[in-house]
Amino acid sequence: MDIGTRVTFVLEGETYTGTIAKSYTNSYLISFTSPDPAIVDKYHNKVIISQKQVQAAK
Repeated sequence: MDIGTRVTFVLEGETYTGTIAKSYTNSYLISFTSPDPAIVDKYHNKVIISQKQVQAAK
């Protein structure tokens, strides 16, 4: 997948949709938003997820 692709992923039991900001060898840096302040405080709207756990958003 390319930078800018919208993807879905599971983080702490919840499914989120985000955008690939950077690609690494086996993972992606994904920018996302969450209505949960605890998730925002912990991840600051960015997370690195394994390529195996990311699906392209429909």
